Amino acid sequence: MKSSVFLYMRVRYIFFLFCSLLVLLSGCTRPGTSLAVGSMVTSGLSPTVTVGVSPTTVVPTATPSAADEKLQQQLARVQQILQGMSLDQKLGQLLMVEYLGNSYQGSGLQEMVAQQDVGGFMYQESNHNFAAPDNSVDTVAAVSQQAMQDAHTPLLIATDQEGGLVNRLYIFHGYLPSAAEMGASGNAQMAQQQGSQAAKWLLQLGINTDLAPVVDVHTVDPPILASRMFGSDPQSVVTYAGAFLNGLQTNDVIGCLKHFPGLGAVTSDPHAGLPIVDRSMAQLAQIDLAPYQTMIAKDAPGMIMATDVLMPAIDSTLPAELSPKAIDGVLRGQLGYHGVVITDGLYMAGISDRWTLGQAAVLSIMAGDDIVEGPYTPALVASVVEALKQAIQQGELSEARIDQSVQRILLLKMHYGLLK
Repeated sequence: MKSSVFLYMRVRYIFFLFCSLLVLLSGCTRPGTSLAVGSMVTSGLSPTVTVGVSPTTVVPTATPSAADEKLQQQLARVQQILQGMSLDQKLGQLLMVEYLGNSYQGSGLQEMVAQQDVGGFMYQESNHNFAAPDNSVDTVAAVSQQAMQDAHTPLLIATDQEGGLVNRLYIFHGYLPSAAEMGASGNAQMAQQQGSQAAKWLLQLGINTDLAPVVDVHTVDPPILASRMFGSDPQSVVTYAGAFLNGLQTNDVIGCLKHFPGLGAVTSDPHAGLPIVDRSMAQLAQIDLAPYQTMIAKDAPGMIMATDVLMPAIDSTLPAELSPKAIDGVLRGQLGYHGVVITDGLYMAGISDRWTLGQAAVLSIMAGDDIVEGPYTPALVASVVEALKQAIQQGELSEARIDQSVQRILLLKMHYGLLK
C-alpha cells in the first residue's frame, strides 16, 4: 500500500514539475491553451509549485517520465553552467545594457559584452543605435552576430517594438499599427499577425527579445501612454495583447508584458518623475492587475517588466520595481508568476532622483527582479556590479539569491534555443 501511494505521489509530483517548467519557460503554450499550475524554480534548484489562476487544466501531451527526463536534463545543464560561473559572470547575467551611438567597439558595448559578461543588450533608436551607417538590416544584424560571438553566454538582444509611436522598426519597415489601432480593429487575428511579422523582422536583425506588449489598461484621458494601450477594459487588453504576444513567442521571439503593475491611470510622465496610482487593492485587482492574472496562466509570457510607479495600496514607500511587496508579494506570490522579471530603465527620473543606479539595482534584486535594465557604459556596469557585491558582503543579498535569478535567465535562454 505504501509503495502504491509513493508511486502515485511521485507521478503527481513529476507532472507538477513539468507544468512548472512549461510556464517558467514561456512560449510552451499556444493561443487558447492555459495551465492551472504556476511555476517556481527557487534557489538551490529546488522546484516548488504555486496554484495558478486559470480554472482550466490542460494535461500535457508528454508523459510524466518524459517530462521528468527533460526537466532533469535542462536543470542539470543549468546547474553545470552555474557551477562554472564566477560571481562576476553571474552578476553580469543580471544586466541588460544599452549603448550610445552606433559604434560597437567605440561605444563600449563590446567591452560590456566580452569583458563584463552582461546578459544582454538593448537597441534604442533614441540612443542613435540605428544611425547611418547602421541603418540597414544587414549592418544591425552584423552587430548582433558579432556580439553573440564575443559573449561567453548567449545574449538576450532586445528592443521595445510595439508599433505606432514606439516603432523601432520604422527605419527598416515604415509605419506599423499601434496597440490602440489593433484593439480598435475588432480583429484579434490582426494583432496576432502583427506580432508574427514583428518577430520575423526582429530575428532578421538578430533581436531575440521584444519588450512588448503593453498590457496597461487605458482608464484616464488624456492617456500618458497615448496610443500604446490596446483598450480601456482588461478583457480587451487580454485579447489583443495576448494575440500579439503569441505572434511573437510562437515565432521564437521572447515577449514581455509591461508595465507592471500598470500605468494606465497615471497622469504624469514616468520619465520625468514618479507617478502615483492611488487605487484600492480591489480596484487594482479588477483593472490594472487583471491582464497579468489572466495572461500569466493563459499566454505564458517569457518576461514581465516592472516599472517605477508608486501604488500605495501595494507599497506606500517604494516604486513597484524596487518593492518586495510588489514583485515577490503580488507578482510572484499572488499572481503566480515565477519567470524572468526585468526592471524598466533605472535611469528614469522617478528612480534616479532618489537612488544611484547601483543602489536601485540592489533594491530591484532584493525585491525579486531578475534583470536590471539601464547601464549604458562599462563604467556604469562596473558600478552596478560593485554595488551588488557590496550588498552580498553586507548580507543584504546572498549568492543563492543571485543564483535564483541567473537560473531563471539561463532557463529562458535555453528554452528559446539561445543556450545549448
